[in-house]
Amino acid sequence: MATFGERLKNIREKHGWSQTELAARSGVPYETIYRTERGTHHEPRISVAVKLARALGVSLDVLAGLYEDDDAEAFPTAMTLVGD
Repeated sequence: MATFGERLKNIREKHGWSQTELAARSGVPYETIYRTERGTHHEPRISVAVKLARALGVSLDVLAGLYEDDDAEAFPTAMTLVGD
């Protein structure tokens, strides 16, 4: 099973975004994204994970690894779950 950081990187790259762009869109510091994707920061706080999921347009469940990214369309997005 992929790590949180690996899932984050995979979804970010599917959007064609750099880590800097995800940082700008999510409000999460670039350094946090960089360390998470590299595996030196294993599990971010829930508030950080929610910001990342919202920016990426996926359910927090997908980002957390409860569902495969391929199943993402079957679940509501983070924006639907937590609002705008």
